[in-house]
Amino acid sequence: MLTIKPFRTIIWGLMMVLAVFIHQAPSTAQKPFTCEDQFFLTLNSNPTSLNEVLIDPQTNVVVFKNLNANIPFNINAAGFRIIDNLIYCLNPILGTLIRIDANGQPETLANLPLNLNLSYFAGDVTPDGKYLVVIGTGYPFGGLAQIAEIVLIDLELPGYPTTTIPVNRVGQIFDIAYHPVTGELYGYDSFVQRLVRIDPLNGAFFYDYPASGVPFNSGSLFFDAYGRLFAYGSPTPTTDQNQLYQIDPVTGVSRLLFNGPPAVASDGCSCPYTIILNKTVSDEQVFPCTDVAYTFEIVNTSNRPHEGIRLEDQLPPGFTFVKVVSNPVGGNVTSQPGDSFFALEDMDLSNGKFEIKILVNTGPAAPGIYRNQAVLYNLPAALGTKRVSDNPDTPVKDDSTMLIIRELAFDSIFLKKGLCEGVEAVSLDASSYGSSIGSALKYTWQDGSTGPVFDVTTPGNYRAMLTAGCDTAYVFYEVVYSSILLELLQNEGPGSLRLGDSLYLRSEVINTGDQTFYQWMDPQPGSVRCLSCPETWVRPFNDITYTLRVENELGCLDSATVQLTVEKNKRVYFPNVFTPDAENVGNTYFYPSGDQYTRISNLAVYSRWGEKIFEAMDVAVNDMNAAWDGTHRGQPMVPGVYVWVATIAFLDGETVTYSGDVTLVR
Repeated sequence: MLTIKPFRTIIWGLMMVLAVFIHQAPSTAQKPFTCEDQFFLTLNSNPTSLNEVLIDPQTNVVVFKNLNANIPFNINAAGFRIIDNLIYCLNPILGTLIRIDANGQPETLANLPLNLNLSYFAGDVTPDGKYLVVIGTGYPFGGLAQIAEIVLIDLELPGYPTTTIPVNRVGQIFDIAYHPVTGELYGYDSFVQRLVRIDPLNGAFFYDYPASGVPFNSGSLFFDAYGRLFAYGSPTPTTDQNQLYQIDPVTGVSRLLFNGPPAVASDGCSCPYTIILNKTVSDEQVFPCTDVAYTFEIVNTSNRPHEGIRLEDQLPPGFTFVKVVSNPVGGNVTSQPGDSFFALEDMDLSNGKFEIKILVNTGPAAPGIYRNQAVLYNLPAALGTKRVSDNPDTPVKDDSTMLIIRELAFDSIFLKKGLCEGVEAVSLDASSYGSSIGSALKYTWQDGSTGPVFDVTTPGNYRAMLTAGCDTAYVFYEVVYSSILLELLQNEGPGSLRLGDSLYLRSEVINTGDQTFYQWMDPQPGSVRCLSCPETWVRPFNDITYTLRVENELGCLDSATVQLTVEKNKRVYFPNVFTPDAENVGNTYFYPSGDQYTRISNLAVYSRWGEKIFEAMDVAVNDMNAAWDGTHRGQPMVPGVYVWVATIAFLDGETVTYSGDVTLVR
């Protein structure tokens, strides 16, 4: 699963080069957001729209859900303020401070003394809610982007006074984000495609991260409550932003997560200052009557402690609470062993991450899928009063934790095994019938032993009981005496044969079982005609030892071997004189002769001046197709001495080159 919490709200903003500013009368009662680890951004489509961005759990694709499609001016440099749960941002065209509520309604707060020759794309609110921090960047014609200043906009004092910290460095940072745990400020410089740490009080930028991972250009940057950093951007500066990335804030390594709708530019912020609840289970698949551990991970990044929190988990049908394994937050456990629920009341949550682990027994539950969710109650209204648990192993927000109850694949199996002649004991191995179950499977034999293997020295009936939770199956064994004897024979002659010849091998078997299985071992692959037959033809090219292995259905074995010697006659004869005009046909052609399995790879005849006057390729010796009749291009050659070169290939793979001369007589 992806580590991001998808289906977290994201509100996105894209700037338009031209926009019409319509002054909004200050709202007397803007509706605050409920801070639930959302991501906020805006989309700019003239007019600007406010959107919720979701991750489709079926396709893992980013989708936009529109919240307000009629914001009449550009907004950028957005940040979420935990003090009032509202978004603060700029209209970068006019230099005005804007505040947006949960309905997506903007309110203009003040005209700021900003340098409108600069672009204010990047911004975020400090974790304490005091400042909206923005970066002003200049884009000189034909030159590189130049970071000119950091502006601190005071959100507490009347009139929203500003403090400007001068900066003079090349860079292209389109968004910044505060880490919810460390309070450190990060940006992503798309010019060098790497993560940057920023000290907003003195204007220092730290480029100590390497450019690593998936390179991209970022339009928006935001953290979640776990301190995981995300960005929406594009693989190149000239393409629309349509991809969601994750960046490791420790190493700076980035990776692509999901694709999404295209955007010309984007700006983002998030509300990671909240309480979240995750629930996991120690084993995703168990058997009935098994103890499993549920872990509740509570993360408080709201920057304040909370008292009187209640955690409740209604267990699946038939499941019962056993005990608390660990609890670092205190409170009162009101559930008793055997209850169908777990309840922990009056918890005091300070900032940080806490894990509560409990043990639950599944009971004799029927096979199937069991889901449930825990709930945190008594949260502050700004955080939503309650929080349902999320399964962090799926890309779906606020989904239940799943546990699968399995069953053994069989009730009883009956097997027959042989106590073979010459063998003191036979091992009965029941582990293969529960290999997919693992350590949850327990073995009990008829004598009380508990290993998966039981050694038997006498015939009889034996039983293994396999137990997984309270599910039981049996493997019954009948052990009987058995034997199999093998003799390997050859049909005739000594234990040798000529290269290229075949030999017939056969076997005689005495078997007390009902079935015999044959397996020939062939050291020279392809030399045994039938590997599973009681008799077969063999054709080796080298000295060889064949082994036949026989086995009956009870597992008793025997084997026998035969050694064969291959006589290799590699003599090839070339005539030294021939008479094409002679009446003796046997002497009227020049060609090599020899063993019938030998082939001529190449035979060439040359005149005294080195001209090739005859050639034959890839034919057998003794073949008239490889014979020279004493002519060249249809004309008889004059009597004399001619040189020949021949490459001969033997059946065992050896190749030898011969050469000599032959006298043509007329």
